[in-house]
Amino acid sequence: MKYDVTVISPRNHFLFTPLLCSTTTGVLEFRSIMETIRTTRNEFQFVQGFANSIDFEKKIVFCSEWLDKEKHFDMKYDKLVIGVGADNNTYDIPGVEGNVYFLKELSDARRVRNRIIDLLEEASIPGISIEERKRLLNFVVVGGGPTGVEFAAELSDFFWNDVLKYYPDIHIHELKITLLEAGNSILSAFSKKLVEQAMKNIKRQGIDMKLHTRVKQVLPNRIVLDDDSVINCGMIVWSTGVGPRRLVKGLGTSVQLDQGRLLVDGHLQLKNVPGVYALGDCALVEGQPLPATAQVAHQEGTYLARLFNGKLATNKDTKQIETFQYYPLGLMAYIGAYKSVFDSSLFKGTGWLEFLAWRSVYLTRLGSWKNKMMVPYNWLKTLFWGRDVSHF
Repeated sequence: MKYDVTVISPRNHFLFTPLLCSTTTGVLEFRSIMETIRTTRNEFQFVQGFANSIDFEKKIVFCSEWLDKEKHFDMKYDKLVIGVGADNNTYDIPGVEGNVYFLKELSDARRVRNRIIDLLEEASIPGISIEERKRLLNFVVVGGGPTGVEFAAELSDFFWNDVLKYYPDIHIHELKITLLEAGNSILSAFSKKLVEQAMKNIKRQGIDMKLHTRVKQVLPNRIVLDDDSVINCGMIVWSTGVGPRRLVKGLGTSVQLDQGRLLVDGHLQLKNVPGVYALGDCALVEGQPLPATAQVAHQEGTYLARLFNGKLATNKDTKQIETFQYYPLGLMAYIGAYKSVFDSSLFKGTGWLEFLAWRSVYLTRLGSWKNKMMVPYNWLKTLFWGRDVSHF
């Protein structure tokens, strides 16, 4: 069968990342926020593999197989769209790799969930020392952006609502969540008043929030801060922004980078590279320093689809096709205790109604009717019967 479009990706499913934090504590099941690419019914060719490098002159993408990276294959193209996303930014801090848990993929969420259960089970073993128990039950989150805040909030809910029921030997005051942020505020993209309200709610949840705190080094089961103080802990979840993927870094001087992202023009085309486009977390539109969010990537994808299908309007004066314009629809973040912060041009607030809006908006954005049914079912199941604490 001949295809007009080919998608190359090491992941054979779509992932709804805004609800990823909810899977780490058993509120949602992993499969309720993912959808296999194969449900597209042959609308395009899908190849599971890694894109390693690109020859822009010959118009070839050099790839390796997903199961065996030593086996290689090439893909030719007429037009190329780069949407590889971004890696976790470690800022070259010693010891981060191998000693922390990231939270970008479904596999990351599964590892985080299993580690949480492992720590609770180990802390429940009779005869364990008080010092060791204290270390095991200290959970450190690095980064005060939406992902870090939402994970800390979900973890706090789990501790308050379910841990005492499932682990009667653990006292609620033995559990500790430490949120570290290098800046002077969490949720920096939100308005100042909403952030103040969010911080009050987070503190009420018992989360120890440390601002103006930088990480100097990460060691096994402990983290060294810039003032040389040490935090002993059971796990560290790292959520400090995004950095370029290996493919983007390997493109070298053939492309223009800005803040580690591919610089594109108003039509999302790489500067000085005709026929090659980029979108999402790996791209930065010249003159529009947009955040690396799903909302931006979705609008960019819609724009490129209309561009390639000739559905964009042409300016009558300049005779140029209209350029990409981002329309912010608002920001949302879950802050625990069935409360969310909602920041948009039409509505701003923090509380229970905002939590309902947060869930409603995300529910409408899920890709399939299967997931739109599974997610509310999981929410109700958690409400009535609690979170699942089994290993996966």
